[in-house]
Formats: sequence, structure tokens, C-alpha cells
Amino acid sequence: MQKTITEGSTLLKVYEKSFENVSKKTASVFFNPVMKLNRDITVAVVRSLGDVRFLDLLAATGVKGLRVAREARAEEVALNDINSEAIKLIKENAELNTLDVEVYNREANLLLNETKNRFNFIDIDPFGTPVPFIDNAIRCVFNKGVVAITATDTAPLCGVYPKVTIRRYLARSLRGELCKETGLRILLGYSARTAAKYDRAISPLLCHSTGHYFRCFLKVVRGAKKADSSIKNLGYLYFCTKCRNFEVEKSMFPVKRECCSREMSIAGPLWLGELKEQDFVERALKNSHDLSSETKKLLEIIVQEEEIPFYYDIHSLGSILNLGNLPRMDYIIEQAKKRGYNATRTHILPTAIKTDLPEKEISDILRSYG
Repeated sequence: MQKTITEGSTLLKVYEKSFENVSKKTASVFFNPVMKLNRDITVAVVRSLGDVRFLDLLAATGVKGLRVAREARAEEVALNDINSEAIKLIKENAELNTLDVEVYNREANLLLNETKNRFNFIDIDPFGTPVPFIDNAIRCVFNKGVVAITATDTAPLCGVYPKVTIRRYLARSLRGELCKETGLRILLGYSARTAAKYDRAISPLLCHSTGHYFRCFLKVVRGAKKADSSIKNLGYLYFCTKCRNFEVEKSMFPVKRECCSREMSIAGPLWLGELKEQDFVERALKNSHDLSSETKKLLEIIVQEEEIPFYYDIHSLGSILNLGNLPRMDYIIEQAKKRGYNATRTHILPTAIKTDLPEKEISDILRSYG
């Protein structure tokens, strides 16, 4: 059974089963209502770019590509899916919205090779890992175009299945309070290494960790020297499981480090460069004026977020210090700034702050409170 819904200003026919269990593919053509924020952000991003030729590589119902065509006014929109039932639904939804889009019924990687250099925005949003599509998307996107990647395989990226992370991303993941940013940066690191194989560099325009997925919008630029510069942003995270202190270092190879008389846990290789282009995120925020309040709130946090790798989870530190009464986040940020350091909230974890203040000084602030 189908039902007609409205998302943004776009009408969509979807299968009712899509609303029964969003964690599983219960319908023959998958639609996930929980991913509306993902699609809202994409609309804001496309609005912030000029003359977009957009490929929705794994379109399913066509919701993302059709919203981009209707709400972001992309110059050209193409939607692809290997499922013939999906193709039928995409065409029905395009007609429902009076949209002129191209529809392909091809295997994703074949289509990327057939349309090399045509699209300057390739969107990869699979059910699970994006790894099988990253190589060809980066290789085939128009120079200085955007590859947008969604990863829902957060369990391996967040350290639950470390062997899977090694197989898929050739990286070591980490469990604990830093796992989400670690997973996001592993995905970026893998993308940077993949791009470098083809003499290409990545430059993150906007990246976020939200709910059960990671999302990255990457500008891809050709040139061996640019690729060399890009992979200089690769490195490792060193984490003390006892005191929660961490260190990062840009390098090709990890080294052993100690803290609290024990060896620190290592994660990587991962991306230690910036997660956003500040001017671009500010434009995206302005272009989210008619989108959901959740979208605007997320972008507002990202706009003010410090470009400091990783964060301190105040609740975790308080637990280790055996402190029952913790100060408000704004108080901690204020105290850090009074000491001459940068500090902001992070969209990744509401109980954490990004700061260059040393862990010992953060602990002093927590101990001295009250």
C-alpha cells in the first residue's frame, strides 16, 4: 500500500511499510522518514552552490533528488536506482511534482563511469556503508565538484566491530565518548586516501554526526600537489581510557604513547583537518530559512563550533573525578575563555565542549565549582 506525504514542499508517494520499522528495509522501495534532516541539510547545501548538476546515485523513492530539483532549483537533476520498482516510483513522484528530471536504472558504479565529468554534485546515500561507491564518485565527479557521503554503518566506525572497520576503512576505530567524531574522521580519512590515489584532494565543506549516521559534503579538486597537501591532514588519535586525556598528531604512522603509566589507545588513520568551510556553512544557514527548526539549530551550532579536533565529555570527566555536582556548559566555556583558551559546544555530543584548554585545567574548573 502506498500513501502520499509532503516533505519540505515536495509531494511523495511512499510505501506505508516504510513507517513500520525505519531500521530495516521493510518496503520494496526504501524510504526513511528519520533522514529528513539529512535531506533538509542537502537542500540548504545545494542552494549555497551555483549551477549544480546533481546526481542522486541511490535514489530509492527519489525523495532527495526531487527535493533538490523542486526546493533548491538545481540546474540539472538525475536520479538512479538499480531497482525497477524504485524507477517506477521515482517517475510517479516526478510527475506528481511536475518536475523534469532524468531517471536511470543502472548499477551505480557503471553509471558513474558512463557519466564521468558530467555531474558536479554526486550524492551517495546507501543503506549501510558507502565504501563501494566512494572510489568512482571521487574519480568521476567534475573538477571542483562535490561528493556528498552518508554512512549509516556507525557500529564499526564507532568501534563496536573493529575488525569490520579495518576491512572496510583500513583504520582502527575507538569505543567511548570520542567514538562519533572518531568515526566521522575515519570516514574522511578514508575519503582523502581514496582521492589521493587518483591525484585528487578533498576539502570538507560541511560534515556532521547526527543520530545513527555520518554525513560529509566534500569538494573534490584535481592535482597531485593538492592531493599531497590533503593527505598531510591524516594522523592519529591517542586516548587514555583512565583519565580521558587525548592527544592528536598528524603523521603517516602511529607511535606508542603513555598516559597514567599505561599505553594509550590509538585510532586512525583519520582526518585531522577542518570539518567545515566557515563561509560556506554560514551561507547554508542563511539558505535554511524555510527548512525545519532542527536543521537551523544544527547549522547554528556548527557555525559557532571551534575547529579543534575532538572534545571533552564533561559528564565522563565528572564521573572519573567522582563529582556529583557539575557546572553548566556555558560556565565551563566562560571559564576556559577567561584563561585565554577557545571553547564552544559541539553538535556531536550535547554534554561535551571543544577546547584547546588542557584536560588538567578542565578538571580544575570542575573541582573548584561550588
